[in-house]
Amino acid sequence: MMLVTHFQTAIKQLLANKGKAALTMLGVVIGIGSVIYIMTLGEVAKKFLLDQISQFGTNVIEVAVAGEFGPFGGSEDVTLTVSDVDELKSSTLLPELTKISAGYSVTKNIEIDGKKFTTSILGDTIDVFELNHLNLMGGRFYTESEEKNAERVVVIGDVFAEDQFGSIKDAINEHITIDGTKFAIIGVVEDISGASPFAQNISYAPRNTIHRLFAPAEEMNDVGYMLIEFEQGTNSTSFEQRLKYELNRIKGIDEDEGDAFLIVSRQQFLEIFDTILLGIQAFVSAIAGISLVVGGIGIMNIMLVTVKERTKEIGLRKAVGAKNSSVLIQFLIESIALTTLGGLIGIAAGLGLSYLSVFAANTLQPGWGIQFVFVPSSIALACGVAITTGIIFGLYPAIKASRLHPIESLRYE
Repeated sequence: MMLVTHFQTAIKQLLANKGKAALTMLGVVIGIGSVIYIMTLGEVAKKFLLDQISQFGTNVIEVAVAGEFGPFGGSEDVTLTVSDVDELKSSTLLPELTKISAGYSVTKNIEIDGKKFTTSILGDTIDVFELNHLNLMGGRFYTESEEKNAERVVVIGDVFAEDQFGSIKDAINEHITIDGTKFAIIGVVEDISGASPFAQNISYAPRNTIHRLFAPAEEMNDVGYMLIEFEQGTNSTSFEQRLKYELNRIKGIDEDEGDAFLIVSRQQFLEIFDTILLGIQAFVSAIAGISLVVGGIGIMNIMLVTVKERTKEIGLRKAVGAKNSSVLIQFLIESIALTTLGGLIGIAAGLGLSYLSVFAANTLQPGWGIQFVFVPSSIALACGVAITTGIIFGLYPAIKASRLHPIESLRYE
């Protein structure tokens, strides 16, 4: 009952000094709002990246030669070939291996009705569509027979199809010219560039077709990358180590010579992104913590001023029998009420800004499909931090108020 009375008194004091209370809470509002904003956007970004990577399957390992300019830079000493793919498929050391997509990538000029574009063409087997979980929007994928016979067929992205042909339906069975060679469009897939800023207008064609038409003679059997799928539930670390051993064995590479291949599981990508986001969140939250400290000092300062202003009131309460502990609790609750209210305003502001940011991102890039994520743990953390701030920075003024001598307090002018 006494706590309720103290709380009611604290609210009356805040309402009696609205301007002073608002300015005092500002640091807490900024600090808590920043923490909520950063934690919420961090979870939004994490979910977005998780969805982007997960849609391609997390039980997949990507393999490429560790070249000078990154995973597709190539190497003069080591190359991946179609024969290497066949050996991996028959390896007894990799019984969990289910599929391998191995492609040869080229960048070529495409011509449509006199208009020219530069785009990436991935020459790959039919397994690429399943391993990348590509959604067929219209038409069909090419077949094993078309891949084997090097048919001049191509599957394009839906964004490219709609931009150049008006609709997905109108693009099917149309023709495009790739470096002077006519290809028939047989299918349209959901373009990953519609959901990601990292790829634009990727098209797919049979690997044998791309090899025969565009690969130099010395690269007719080469592949630039492999996507290797393994059974769900497999220990990915163990599989990755055995895969590395097999690749080194097939290519005759001594493990002491260093890593000749870049081998990364999509699960690792998720873990790397998660670590980066956690680091960013921690860094920005630490900066936001400075605002909380500044706000806390402001609260301590205003509470000290309040103690001076209410010295006679304190003396009168003590003269009629109020205990030191009662006075201490009264001023401590006022401090906590101040920070808690500031925290609630900060939470509302942080959530509001987060929602507006997601809305703005979806307005600018509607294809990304970013979803707002509510993070209950951040709300609980913010409330805990606000109350703790009130206790820490309100304790000294409360103790000072409780130790005032009643006679001296009544004499205070």
